[in-house]
Amino acid sequence: MSRYLARNPRALMQYQATRRLPRLADPKSPLIDLLAQISAADRTRVIGVRVGPDLGYRSGAQFQTAAQLWNWLKPHGDHESVASESHQDRRFQGPVTFEVFWEHCSHVPDYILKKYKDR
Repeated sequence: MSRYLARNPRALMQYQATRRLPRLADPKSPLIDLLAQISAADRTRVIGVRVGPDLGYRSGAQFQTAAQLWNWLKPHGDHESVASESHQDRRFQGPVTFEVFWEHCSHVPDYILKKYKDR
């Protein structure tokens, strides 16, 4: 955050006047939009998620649950940089569908498949 304030005089003046840190932009991607549709409880039950080019990321990172993937994509608190953004394929245009996402998971409970089938 200090580097951000040092490089942005307007943000620094605002901080000095209000003593509130500026909010940095939230990371955005089609995968984040898709995961936002899944409830937090259901994210913990989707097991073995592997990120790949079909999901808009140039990484082979694997996560125990979709909740861990969510925390990697959108960490809590204000961060100057988010690790997942360095792996994001900015040229990726297509939406990420649930069918494509489920293919990257090793186990998805049947009730979750039924719940998000028509979305």
